[in-house]
Amino acid sequence: MNILEILPTIREQLIKKHGALLSETGREAELKQAIAKELKSLKKDADPETVDEVAAYLIGLGPVDKLLKDPLVSEIMVNRYDEVFLERNGIIEKTDLSYPSEEDLRNVLDRIVQRCGRRINYSSPIVDARLPDGSRVNAVIPPASDNTVITIRRFVKLTFTTEDLIKTSFLTHEIAELLRILVEGKANILVCGATGCGKTTFLRWLAGFVPTSERLITIEDTKELALKHPHCISLEASDKAGIYELMINALRMRPDRIILGEVRGEEAFELLQAMGTGHEGSITTVHANFGKTEAIQRLVRAMLKVQGVTFEELEAMVAEVLDFIIFLKRFPDGSRRLVHITQVKSERGKPVFNDIYRYNRIKNQHVRLGTVTPELVERLQENLRGEMPKHPAISKPLEVVSAQ
Repeated sequence: MNILEILPTIREQLIKKHGALLSETGREAELKQAIAKELKSLKKDADPETVDEVAAYLIGLGPVDKLLKDPLVSEIMVNRYDEVFLERNGIIEKTDLSYPSEEDLRNVLDRIVQRCGRRINYSSPIVDARLPDGSRVNAVIPPASDNTVITIRRFVKLTFTTEDLIKTSFLTHEIAELLRILVEGKANILVCGATGCGKTTFLRWLAGFVPTSERLITIEDTKELALKHPHCISLEASDKAGIYELMINALRMRPDRIILGEVRGEEAFELLQAMGTGHEGSITTVHANFGKTEAIQRLVRAMLKVQGVTFEELEAMVAEVLDFIIFLKRFPDGSRRLVHITQVKSERGKPVFNDIYRYNRIKNQHVRLGTVTPELVERLQENLRGEMPKHPAISKPLEVVSAQ
């Protein structure tokens, strides 16, 4: 059966009989029942697969609807109505999916933005929206592009266990144990890497080490972390309250720690101040392609948006407050690895780096290069509930060193 031939008839009947349902969210089940009835009235096969296919065109995203059911698909890229790409397991590949026409693709886009209360037209040819499952949608239409372009960043709720990360060689058991100590010991951490390297997924795993007795506040452009922490408040930016405003407000909500999804502007200054004034153990990410030095520079440049503070003063602030940089990378074969763990130290107001672990791509192994300094170990010890666990990358605290 050619679904496209009967779509106009079913669409017409749905609008006539169930127009109100079409404009509401959360009524998909009722609409599918209505579609099944219309298929039967046309003496067509109304098996579940056919109903789902028709529903995808009339109330879903059309041909790409099936991709949203694949948990391994992280990105869907519709370059034009007859050209659809996806990213699966870190690899971009072209699909054989297509829409009947540019008009059909545009109808799907209109349906997405209307449900979010947004609009896109000739005067405003760019829009950001969200699907019901939380996936992010960016769309561009003429005159900003030659045709309708839709990019969907999947909201993939992947929660990896430590064993999962070890099996995929993302990290080692030794590194995982160190990171647990750092989080429980309230080290201030910056996670960095390029787009698609797994920063959000890693952040979700890392936050799992935050003690359940602490009050945790997350701040994101789009809610993606979905932490299972028992005392977690999740804040999301909007047109009414941006990341900076949420950061300021979070400080009034009595947080023990703050997790800021990504720093881009002056909120970085407020977060660094919070890290140094009672909110130890906070974590954030920054987009960086080339490692720790670039990450520091991006962080400082973001903080420069605060007026009245010099680059040198901000750089000194970062060196004093930030404890660790963790760099992630996605390789050409789609694999992802933790490639650096570096302690940040301050020397004469400048950040200097103490490399703890580095990933050797040729040998496909993580190599320990150094140990956490005694000064920082002492601080971590104060924040841990019990004794400092023995670890190859942990130096003896200052009092032990001085006693020898």
